[in-house]
Parts: sequence; C-alpha cells; structure tokens
Amino acid sequence: MTSMKAYKDVDEHAFLHHLEEFNKKNISGFIVKRYHETKLQDRLFDILFQFAEEHNLPVLEIPTNIYFWDIIKYMLLQLCDIETAKLIYFKITYESLSKILLNKEDSKTVTTNLLFQIDTILGNPVALCNGESICYASTAPGMSEFKKEEDCVAYTPNIITRYKYLRQKREYVEYIKKMDVFEQRDIYLVISERNEPLQELDFIALENIIVTLQYILVRCAIEEDIEKKYHRDLQYRLLNGSLTNVEEDEVANILNLNESDDFQVITFHMASKNNEGRFSDKQLKETKNAEKELMHLLPKDYVFSNTNQIIYIYKEDGKENKLEFRKRLEKLQQRVQEDFVKKQMDIDFLIGIGNSVKGYHSLKESFRSSQMAIKYINVIRKIIGDKDKAVVDISKLGFFSYMMAKVEDKEELYAFVPESLQKLHQHDAEKNGELIDTLECFLNNNQSIKKTSQLMFVHYRTVSYRIQKIVEITGMDLSNVTEMLVVRNGLLVLRVLEEM
Repeated sequence: MTSMKAYKDVDEHAFLHHLEEFNKKNISGFIVKRYHETKLQDRLFDILFQFAEEHNLPVLEIPTNIYFWDIIKYMLLQLCDIETAKLIYFKITYESLSKILLNKEDSKTVTTNLLFQIDTILGNPVALCNGESICYASTAPGMSEFKKEEDCVAYTPNIITRYKYLRQKREYVEYIKKMDVFEQRDIYLVISERNEPLQELDFIALENIIVTLQYILVRCAIEEDIEKKYHRDLQYRLLNGSLTNVEEDEVANILNLNESDDFQVITFHMASKNNEGRFSDKQLKETKNAEKELMHLLPKDYVFSNTNQIIYIYKEDGKENKLEFRKRLEKLQQRVQEDFVKKQMDIDFLIGIGNSVKGYHSLKESFRSSQMAIKYINVIRKIIGDKDKAVVDISKLGFFSYMMAKVEDKEELYAFVPESLQKLHQHDAEKNGELIDTLECFLNNNQSIKKTSQLMFVHYRTVSYRIQKIVEITGMDLSNVTEMLVVRNGLLVLRVLEEM
C-alpha cells in the first residue's frame, strides 16, 4: 500500500529496484492512493503501473479520503486468527507511532499530527481536554464541547491491557482515558464512536497510542515550563531594573507590552506567621494551591511566581476603575485568607499594589513600591491604624508613601519629626518616661484628659500633670491645629522608626 509520499526523495532507478525486491517476496498486488502533487510522483506511478502489468500484479486504486488503516484491519481479520491479528496490528501501530516521536518539529505541531494519526487509526474523532472540560485540541467539530457525565462507567476492553477507560453515552458513545502529566495536571483523551464502534484491534492500537501521547504531553509540559521560566526571568529582570533601555524594548516586544499603556505591579505575598518565618511542607503545599487559584483568575501572560510570592503586571484597560480593581483584589484576598484559616494554615496572605505608571520602562518603579507595601506591612498597619490590613495600595498613603521610600535611612526619616517632638523623645529616653505615649493617646482621643486617663490606667491628675510637662519641655501649642497635624505625623514617624 502506498501513496508515493514515502518515495518523495527517491529517484526512478532506486524506486524500480524497490519494486523488484517486492516481487521477489511474492507480493500479491498493490493498493494505491494517487496524489498529483509533483511530477516525480506522477512519474513513479507510471513506473508502478508498467511494472505491475509486466509482472501480472493487480493494482487497486482507492480514493484519497480513505485511509489505509481500515484496509489493514480488514485484511488482518481475513487472513489471520484474532490473536495473531492483534500481535501484528500492535507491531504495525507501534512502528507507525514511533516515527512521530522522532519528529523534530515543535511539540504542539507533533501533538496536532499525532491526533490526526489517532483519528485515522481509530476511524473516529478524538480530543484532548483538561480536568475542567476545556478542550486543547480535537479532530472534529463538536468534540471541543466535551463534558464528563456523572453516569459514566468504568470500562475494560476485551484484551490484555494496561489501561482502563471511562465510557459514557451522549450523542455518541465516548471512551475517556485520564492521563497524569508529572502528577500536576490531568489530561483526558476522548474518543467518540461518531463513525463506527471501536473493535478489539482499536483498543490494541490504543495501547501504543496512549504511551506515545503521554510522552508527547510530557514533552509539551517540559517545553512550556522552559518557556515560562524564560519569560519569568525576562519579566523579573524588567521589573528589577537590571536591563538597559534597549533590552527593555526587546523584552517588552516579546511580552507584548506597550510604552503607551498604563501599568500597575501587584505583589501577592504569603507570609508565614511562625517565629522562624520559614514555611513548613504543608504550608508550601497550600501556597501552591493559592497560586493555582490566582493563576486561574489572572491573565497568565503577565503572572509569574517564586516560592511564596506571585507577581502580576496589571495592564489598565479602562474596563474597571481603580476602586473597582482594588475591591476585586480585596475580595480575592479575603477568599484566600479564609481558606487558609479553615485549613488552620498559619499564613498571612498580603497584597501590595504598586504605583500606577506609564509605559513598560517605568514598571520597575511600580514593582519597587508594591514590594515596599509588603515589606513594611506592619509599619503601614500602624500608620493607618488597622492591624488586620492586608491589601495595601501604596498610592493611597500620600505623604507616607514618600516616607516609606526613605525608610532605610533612619537619619533622613528622623528629619520628619518636628524639633519639639524630638526634645520630648530625648527626654523620655533619658528619664524612661511615658510622655510620648501620653501625648499620642491624648491626641488620638480628641485631647480628652478623662479618656486618656482611662485608656492609660492612670489618675486624671497624672495625665493633666504630664500634659503640662509636655508643654513646658516642647513649647507646643496644643490648640494650634496645624502644629498638631505636624506633631501627629511626627509621632507616626517615631513609630515607624521603632519597627526598624
């Protein structure tokens, strides 16, 4: 059986020699599918017809839309007992599928070619789907709408086999084979009996088909992981500022980022609450689960992860305003955090929203600010007075976002503390006093001496004495709103310094 495609690189003399070798084996005839793709192909068919006539060999020509596999199965069942037919067919399908594994094309092309080959071998359409019934590829319309029914049953074919299937009836009978790829993702091979029922020889072929398919899927997964790692490295270098402007242009072109776009970098961080700050194996597993959920909800092209954090380049598209986007992130944070609590995971799920920037050259600035929001979360919680704050938009901190940028420099940060408060701070340090704490409580409670005394568990007169002492040391005018605003900001700076 031939369509002459196997002889596309063979000259006429070599082809004629091949025919003579066939004749020595006492073949009974030729079955051909004639294509007219090249002049050489037409010439080889002429040689074949002439040779067959000289040697009294019949030539059966079949339409090009009929595949040889149906003929092979039919002939085997006519010439051999069923067990011998199984052995021969297993060998034939093994040799045919093995050639695909040697193909040097990219894995996606190889997968497409393999599915077409499976379709021709089985005489029925097939599809590859994931665990969520999303179709990766199929060989016929309608196969992409796969759904695993609740009443599907286990099925074992009437052969010696390594595999079991699920069988269900929708419009047509379907056979489903689940395959694990690195125990990380489930892939389903779906075969529909749209054209004809599957026979024993078809399940024999599936023994080789499944092995070949699993190999190709593993190859696909490896190539995808390599590509993801490559893109992740490019993204991280773009964000951390280790590229030149020219290199940033090249990376942005690969990632399809435009200089006219508005971006925000979002950092999702899973912080261990234990004293060591290290993650247990169980915690690491749960962070992976959280990562999968985030990857499902966010555009995969702009998301990458490393250990316990996920970084997302958010491209503003005008479909939702910044408030709506922040609210969506807050709901996401609550859902993930509640899941951690239910599973008794000692993990703090935090989200840092970086500054909005124009163009990919400024992404590093947004990334830096999103990381700052995570790094100094405890300081920020103290600044805004919310110890449970988990989603921080750095742009909403105003003056304090600038202050956070200076947080590494204690001397420069201390310069934000007014001189009057510096004197009071120095006095407390020398006398081991509580004047700073008293002033902070006093200002936080609308300058109520009564409320301050209650909260600090001291006598009313003690608070009154301390306030008088504060005025004497600092010269503060407690009735001056502007001065008190500066003092309140200075108090926050002191608290930030205490956290450093």
